[in-house]
Amino acid sequence: MSHVVDVHSHWWAEDWIPEAYWEAMTDIIVREMEKGGRDPDRQRVREEYIPTYWDPTGEELLERMDEAGIDHQVVFGLDWGIPLGDPPLAVREYNRKVAEFTGDHDELTGFVTVDPRREFAVEHVRTALDDWGMSGLKLHPTSGFHLHDPETYRLLQLCDERDVPVLTDSGPIAAPLYSKYSHPTHVDEVVTDFPELDLVVAHISLGWWRDLLAVADVNVNTRMRVDISGWQGRAEEYPEEFARAVRRFVDALGADRVHWGTDDPAFDAAYPKEEWLEATRALADREDEHALTEAELEQVLGGGAAGLLGL
Repeated sequence: MSHVVDVHSHWWAEDWIPEAYWEAMTDIIVREMEKGGRDPDRQRVREEYIPTYWDPTGEELLERMDEAGIDHQVVFGLDWGIPLGDPPLAVREYNRKVAEFTGDHDELTGFVTVDPRREFAVEHVRTALDDWGMSGLKLHPTSGFHLHDPETYRLLQLCDERDVPVLTDSGPIAAPLYSKYSHPTHVDEVVTDFPELDLVVAHISLGWWRDLLAVADVNVNTRMRVDISGWQGRAEEYPEEFARAVRRFVDALGADRVHWGTDDPAFDAAYPKEEWLEATRALADREDEHALTEAELEQVLGGGAAGLLGL
């Protein structure tokens, strides 16, 4: 059985995330239910369903890891305060919680996250890496910044100097966040200017995966990587597209630079981790040109990530 590493997961609680995000998530869930022919009660969704995402102690995160057979998990928070309004818990305290929580569990690795436009961003990331033992940086460009902005480059330079990975979201996202900032063409400038930086481009850019593939195909002399988190629904609805996309990225970057992830807790309720793992393992059972070999699957599910994280 493969050593399984989830390179992309969040740890959430109500007051750690802007209220505008919970309202937007409520609207998305209601709309999806309506599309399925149901007549949901929005207030009930907000008051009873949305709280299932909250896990202030981290106990549920650890329990679901164990149940799903995940051996190691990269955990980080969110900083959407600039576009959506700061939540009660300040981002520096949020990151400190993540650092302490992941530091107490050998099966977890903590990444710091901060909007590069924060005045304290560089010093905060330096403290998280040097003093708190965090192991990488997570960026959310959909907050309204580009990867190639000068403010972002200050953080990328720091991570390049520390030789720690950077994981960045990529691909379209629902309002009130901004998709245009996470188009994969913005990745090209970063991997060109930081060829020795382990830049993990999340979600293989979802609906823009072919655009990201074009960038990956030509940047074989960089340390660009990708993760396939967030594809749970697409893989179920469009299994051929999922298999084709993973196969193409393995061909472009090598299986050791294509990483499995969940983006949970966002997806676990609808697409349990166990099912997502099985859908990924099934890529080795295919009898067509999109199949993975068992050796490639081992790398995607955890071997490559273990090397990246020094596990």
